[in-house]
Amino acid sequence: MAPTSPEQLHSWLDRQPFASLSEAARSKLAAAAQPQKFDEGQSMSSDAASGAQILVVIEGEARLLGQRGGRPFTLKKLGVGEIVGLASLLRANACEEVNAATKVVAVAIPDALVVELLQQEQPFRQWCGSNLWLAELHGLLAPLEDQNARAAAFEPSRWRQRLADLAERARLLPANGQPWGQLGTGEVVHLASANVPGMAIGSRLRPGEALPKPLPPLPLRLVALPELLDGWDSRAEPAAPLSEQIVHADGIQPQPTSLDLGQPGTQRGFTLVRASGAVGETSACLQMLAKLLKLPYRRDAVEKVLREKVEQGQRPNLQLCGQIAAMLGLLVSGARVGAEAATRVMTPALVPWNDGFAILVSSNAQGWTLASPRDGWVRLSPAQIKATYPEGLELLLLERSTSTPEQRFGPGWFWPAIKRHRGMLLQVLLASFVVQLFSLANPLLIQVIIDKVIAQRSLDTLQILGMALVVVTLMEGVIGALRTFLFTDTTNRIDLRLGAEVIDHLLRLPLGYFDRRPVGELGTRIAELEKIRNFLTGQALITILDAAFSVIYIIVMVIYS
Repeated sequence: MAPTSPEQLHSWLDRQPFASLSEAARSKLAAAAQPQKFDEGQSMSSDAASGAQILVVIEGEARLLGQRGGRPFTLKKLGVGEIVGLASLLRANACEEVNAATKVVAVAIPDALVVELLQQEQPFRQWCGSNLWLAELHGLLAPLEDQNARAAAFEPSRWRQRLADLAERARLLPANGQPWGQLGTGEVVHLASANVPGMAIGSRLRPGEALPKPLPPLPLRLVALPELLDGWDSRAEPAAPLSEQIVHADGIQPQPTSLDLGQPGTQRGFTLVRASGAVGETSACLQMLAKLLKLPYRRDAVEKVLREKVEQGQRPNLQLCGQIAAMLGLLVSGARVGAEAATRVMTPALVPWNDGFAILVSSNAQGWTLASPRDGWVRLSPAQIKATYPEGLELLLLERSTSTPEQRFGPGWFWPAIKRHRGMLLQVLLASFVVQLFSLANPLLIQVIIDKVIAQRSLDTLQILGMALVVVTLMEGVIGALRTFLFTDTTNRIDLRLGAEVIDHLLRLPLGYFDRRPVGELGTRIAELEKIRNFLTGQALITILDAAFSVIYIIVMVIYS
């Protein structure tokens, strides 16, 4: 490959979306951008983690890879002018697996600067908000296609053609206001960014409903698609020239981003557990992992194993921790990592730290974030990591498997289904309140009749109060009947949803699960659904609601005496 000329190194600034930037923004880009060289076959971007840099190809050719059913294939060839990594940043979730097909020279732009341009440069923000990348479309549609039982057998050429056809019809909708008025006939809207808590990419949004609120700093990405499958509810002056020096990209995988784009991550919602001592610290690390990976933690059994080790005069080591983690149901992998590759380690991981252990919560271009039971939150820069582990380190990578047990059953299991129908349940609550008021009006009217009307022999008043008593009784019955109807309908919906979740989970279990358990045990567990159904659709919840409103009667009795 011929040496890269100075004109090639800054020609990318004359292309969109950079050509429409302000003079100050172009100068800042020219100063911050750094050319990098990639050898043939080297990874430029990974779909496992968003990179810390956005790459603009200025020489050579790369391949955008996709995967369906564990089978990788080429989605598209990327040439000069193509931008790598921007789609992953905008959707707050990695979706671009790009390898160099030839020797490639690309300009690397820090992702923090790109986020700054999105916030400050309106033309750049508009361009990003109107361009849908092929990798983004593949990452959105491939899981939906895999869920469709009637989908045709996968064929790369057919899938590429389908994506190309859909790319012409798919479009991004504005993420502010109400985009529903811009929908065409037969179009559906899918969430295309991972910065909404509790909602996954690909979630379908129903027309007219309130838009979900994203976490800063990126806006929502909403993609309007045709109904795909049945069941799928002027230029500025040239900027300063770039540096002529080309730095060879180090390592096999690109550095992961250190920005918080609202994407789900290990550190979000992580709870630090403090402890001291060999047994306490090791147990605390395993407890943090269990809570992070959502599996039951048997603290007594774990600490018993650790104490036996200490009583034998030995300190807990990585091998013992791996055995305990495997006992808890996790998939454990041991690895030895050099200091230069430490910032690319997958998280969560258990690492040695100050004669004990710590949880590696975050690993990116800025360094490490450790959760240490003894020292609390610890942040190490890449230089500090090399100084602490000059010869590299051994660690444990932990993740869930198909046989990993779930957290223990509790009220939290009902909460997502209840939250989904909270509107109907609020109506039931309001109806219960009105019924209690009418029930209170009944004895008050009878009191007035006995104390006032009969004593004074006022027949006219007796007729009026009698009619009021009849109306109150009828209204109490009507509203009570409506409350029962709403409550029964809602609880039946919740029951169907929870039952479907149990059956879906049962169908996803590996065959080994059924080999180890007799049919009678499985039948007994399925029969437990009946108890849940009786609790939801019976009088238990109605009784709880009525008991809560007994406070009203207590207040009235206090007023009386």
